[in-house]
Amino acid sequence: MRLFKRKVKEQNTAKSSASDKVAGKIVGFIVKAQTKFAHVMNRNFSGISTRRMKIFLFLFCLVSGGLSTYYIINAVFSHDKKNNSLQIDHVDVPKHYDKTGDELTHPEIFVDEETMKNLESFKQYMDSLKTKSTKQYDSIMLERPGLMDSIKMLEEIYYSQKIK
Repeated sequence: MRLFKRKVKEQNTAKSSASDKVAGKIVGFIVKAQTKFAHVMNRNFSGISTRRMKIFLFLFCLVSGGLSTYYIINAVFSHDKKNNSLQIDHVDVPKHYDKTGDELTHPEIFVDEETMKNLESFKQYMDSLKTKSTKQYDSIMLERPGLMDSIKMLEEIYYSQKIK
């Protein structure tokens, strides 16, 4: 039992170590990109005074904040019909979405004696094919997968009519 637990633990650690390696490589790439960007920004802004840096930061925040506010207000309060980004499309719902298909008692379905005799003879024929010629039986079942289920349902309808 202990041996089995060790194998499971080893497999779990092998899977987690592989995903940890991939995650570590992704994190390493992101950290390299961040440090590279920081070095470039330091090189570009190293000669600028603190006052100019504050003015640049203030202008950047003012422009980006103003544009963001403009886009939000324009999206919400625009009456332009070309801008239909929040339009809800019509959803087609099937006619019988709330029906389960279990409604087997239909008044218009009636199975008479002759049909029942035909069903019994067909059922016997299929049983004989099943035992004697399985290839032909299998090809029929592949072509018509719900055939025997339909026969069973018709038999149930016939027997329920007999009870009434």
